[in-house]
Amino acid sequence: MDNLPQELVERICGFLTPKDLKNTLTISQSFQYASERASGAYTQFDLTEENAQQFHDIYSGRRWAYLRHVRFQTHVPAYDEDEAEGTDEEYFAKHHCRESAEELRIKDERFTEQIKFVFDTLKTLEGNTSEGKLQLTIFAPIREVRGSCPHRKCVSWRLHLLSPDTLPKLGSVRALRIDDPTIILPLEEDKSLLKIDLRVLVDLAMKFPRLEYLGCKLFAGSGWTYYYGREVTKQYARDCDRAGPLRDTRLEFANAMESAELPSTLRQAQLDFLWPLSSAERIAHDEALPNLVEPNVYDPFSNSLRLLASGLRRLELKVVADVSLLWPIDGATSYPNLESVCILLHMSSPTGRWYFDGPQGHGHDAQGLEINDQSYPPLEDSTDDEALDEEADDLGLDTEVIEPKEFRVSPNDELLPPFLAAFAQAASKMPKLKEACLWSPLRWDAPEDFGDVTDVARHTDCPLAWGITYIAPRTLGFHYEGQHYSESRQLFWMTGSWRPRDELRDLFSRIGDQNAELLEYWGLEACGGKEKLPLRDPFDYFQIFDYRNPGSVWPADKSFITYKTLQ
Repeated sequence: MDNLPQELVERICGFLTPKDLKNTLTISQSFQYASERASGAYTQFDLTEENAQQFHDIYSGRRWAYLRHVRFQTHVPAYDEDEAEGTDEEYFAKHHCRESAEELRIKDERFTEQIKFVFDTLKTLEGNTSEGKLQLTIFAPIREVRGSCPHRKCVSWRLHLLSPDTLPKLGSVRALRIDDPTIILPLEEDKSLLKIDLRVLVDLAMKFPRLEYLGCKLFAGSGWTYYYGREVTKQYARDCDRAGPLRDTRLEFANAMESAELPSTLRQAQLDFLWPLSSAERIAHDEALPNLVEPNVYDPFSNSLRLLASGLRRLELKVVADVSLLWPIDGATSYPNLESVCILLHMSSPTGRWYFDGPQGHGHDAQGLEINDQSYPPLEDSTDDEALDEEADDLGLDTEVIEPKEFRVSPNDELLPPFLAAFAQAASKMPKLKEACLWSPLRWDAPEDFGDVTDVARHTDCPLAWGITYIAPRTLGFHYEGQHYSESRQLFWMTGSWRPRDELRDLFSRIGDQNAELLEYWGLEACGGKEKLPLRDPFDYFQIFDYRNPGSVWPADKSFITYKTLQ
């Protein structure tokens, strides 16, 4: 056995079951190494501050080469009302509901300490062994909140990374994800999911000179509120996503991108700023939304994502964005490497207006709200907080959603066509483009007085969609009634009864090789033909990663990917 070539030993172990691999561990050193690699037992490690020595002991030698995924759950100490009241009653009287600036600073420092711990731990191993090839996933913290009012659980302030320049560079990290670990309902649980400042994505990405993949799954919000029946519940819910911190975190991301020197190796981005999509959908369509753009002419956050996309090969976005997302307001751009792009565009825009109206133009004139000092949570308790808490104590919190108002299923012809034109112009500057998709998830669940929409969609009680997809010749196609492959360019207009004007249609016809024939398809027969909106399934399955590119190395852990955007 000792004389077998290592390549053959590796191949043999590749066919064995985990039980058999336990037996081959002791045959020889060659089989031990090959068995450990084939078992996958050392491919992932959940790092904590308590098991850092164990991590070092396991991976300080040959097993470092087996490691593919390091996960780290950030954490914040629990908040206990009884303990807080006992330490300083005078301070607690001012901050029963609201966190102080000092508390926010301490959370930022604790978060920064944990990120530095992860970097220092990985840097130590890099110094002792050859550089590896792994994904680092950092999870946002979940905080337990005991015995306090709901204000303490509904937090819209962000966690910030302090002094990112002091972090060491890590050549072993080829993929980075920053994710929310799970869905938390703060009005129904004694927990709070703390939000990470979006610029942390940029600050950390610059620390990995060989980064190939950047991903996130974060609730970035847009000032939405569920259609709760009780006003007291709405008031608490609004504190989970106040417009001031939301605008600031988008601006911070944009500011970071202006001076960022991202790794030249970065080729893939999978950025979900609408997680979970169910929260971004189940909102009142007559709700007034904040204007996150003023005083700027365009949305800096959208524009910064365009800068990020310029050198990529694959891009998947779920986002609230404006026309500057892929095409600059004044000028032109190109995407020399981009092969696959899929953008899920939320029906609301950063200005507070909506890309979709209701039947007969219902809701068309909605305007965004100005962001001012009242758009931020106060840093001390107020009489309004006390009154709200008393009302909640007397009446209780009713978190049942009633009287849903989801009626926006018709394109706003003032707002959506310019975005489509920008998308088409950008796609025409992608010489390697194989597939492109721009779509919005829609829903209908409105009172009877909003009208009958059976002329818009056959299945109004199911998740709907509106979108356009391009497929290059000789590329696996859109899931469209047998149209999976063609020698021609294919363009799928899944837009119900809406039709583009000639100028816009001409822009889309310029995508791809002009020498190849263009085939255009309208609607789905199964959903009612050309005049009806499709169900969401075809777009759910059009995700760029995993399903359409099963051989993709990143993300290392694909368990978080679900093809259904709404469960």
